[in-house]
Amino acid sequence: MLSASLLIALGWILTAGIAGLSHAFSITLVLPATSVILLCHVAFDRERSLAAGMTMAIILGYLEDLHQGLPTGTLTLAFALVYLALSWLSLRLAVSGSIVRALTALIACFAVDLLTWGILVALADPLGISREGLRSGLRMIHWHALATMLAAPAVWGMIAGLDAFVRRRRRGTKSANPGTQLPFRH
Repeated sequence: MLSASLLIALGWILTAGIAGLSHAFSITLVLPATSVILLCHVAFDRERSLAAGMTMAIILGYLEDLHQGLPTGTLTLAFALVYLALSWLSLRLAVSGSIVRALTALIACFAVDLLTWGILVALADPLGISREGLRSGLRMIHWHALATMLAAPAVWGMIAGLDAFVRRRRRGTKSANPGTQLPFRH
């Protein structure tokens, strides 16, 4: 299991990296919500407690709030609520395999986007947010979820690769400790 700090760092790198690349190459397509994919991974990771997972969901949501320039707490709340729903589902469903993981990311992205949209609609007048802009954003939710679904296998692969790398490093440092006896052949 990867540490929380590594997963949060990966979330920030993916979020900033994808946005930076799209800006550098003038890509105007809808970008995947890589943080939502990480949220799915955290929710279906049976080795992590509910409190630890909720903390990670809040941090990932907060980083997304900062990155997207939304009112602070909007995505934080949406991520926390979706995490609770996903962790409840994780007690009833197993998520394994690329197709199921991609579909999980699709549904989670829809949920995060709809919750975010609902929060912004509720706060539109006090925050001076254009309702027309919110309506046009609502029409793009399905494209955002589709992009997230398509990116899910790659992100889950990155998580697995990083986990394997960390495990190999841990095994390597354990055997290099003084006092550890290695078997010798004569």
